Amino acid sequence: MEVHHHPHVENLPAGQAGKKFKEYFLEFLMVFLAVTLGFFAEGLREHIADKKKEKQIIAALVNDMEKDTAKLDNIIHKYMPQHSAWTDSVDIYINTLPLKGNEIKITKALINATNWNLYSAPEVALNILKNSGTFNLIRNEKVKTEIIEYNSIINQYISYSQYMIAVEHSIDTATTTIIKRDALRKLIERVYVITNAEFGSIQDSDIPQTDLLKTYDKNVFTTYLKKLDVMDYLLHDLFYLYEKIEKEEINLMEILRKEYHLQ
Repeated sequence: MEVHHHPHVENLPAGQAGKKFKEYFLEFLMVFLAVTLGFFAEGLREHIADKKKEKQIIAALVNDMEKDTAKLDNIIHKYMPQHSAWTDSVDIYINTLPLKGNEIKITKALINATNWNLYSAPEVALNILKNSGTFNLIRNEKVKTEIIEYNSIINQYISYSQYMIAVEHSIDTATTTIIKRDALRKLIERVYVITNAEFGSIQDSDIPQTDLLKTYDKNVFTTYLKKLDVMDYLLHDLFYLYEKIEKEEINLMEILRKEYHLQ
């Protein structure tokens, strides 16, 4: 027959039992406080890290927009007036001058009038808005609203510029029917050198001393002018959008510098 042994229960005096309870309670309290403090410390650490990352993002955005406003300022005040002047020159030369004997003058104006320098939006701003996790690090609602407003203008420009690229391609294709291939290659190479250094125009000395034109048919040049007029209209329409973007960037930078105490 199996015998069951009952556990021996130690009967402690009331004082000792109370002491044991206090010890257990203190141990529990210490563990609870340690876990709680650890939880809050981790939350605080993440908060500090997020704030630091937020400020780094904003500082990078401001730095990017500073460069962008300088680029826009050049496009607005240097490139656009030059481009308009050369477009006017092409129109005047083709409509008033004989094509033969004026090949260099016409070619120079035509190449300068088709030296496209369209604006491209700053990469940091676009990356911030594409990445929802990055954007959500920005906790200042006023700042988020201003960035969204800025983004809407950028999107408006991007949509508009897609159409312009198609028109630009059409004109570039038409240029190949007017200027001979070897001469055009040398001219494009020279344009890239000048444009990469700064906004500028090719001069007579940049024109290769070779046969330049494929055709002397006035109708071909008149048709070409119509395409160029469309692009000129679009660029002037775009001019006001450039000014709007620049104004919004300057406004946004002022807000960011103030809110985040940036230099």
